[in-house]
Amino acid sequence: MKDVTTFSSMVERSLKSEEAKPLSRGLSDLAGWLFTVNAARWRRRAQFYERHRDYFPRLAASPFVDRCRALEAASREVAEVLFAMPPRVDLVPVPVTVSRIK
Repeated sequence: MKDVTTFSSMVERSLKSEEAKPLSRGLSDLAGWLFTVNAARWRRRAQFYERHRDYFPRLAASPFVDRCRALEAASREVAEVLFAMPPRVDLVPVPVTVSRIK
């Protein structure tokens, strides 16, 4: 007579096209992209005021442009840290059926 035993096991989730595309990293990729976009925005803002010094002399001479550069550097650092993080592996429970013959 056969006894059927069911065990819960943890198996890594994988996709059929795993070689073509790695698993999405979700929120860390999104946050990294947002910080990259934010850094580019701060860079463009600093360049604008540096380029148009004649029209905005007080802003171009104030610490505002330096602060824009500092915010750009900080945003780039955070984005690099987020992109360097290893992807999270999602584990999903899979019922495993084991047959034993007595």
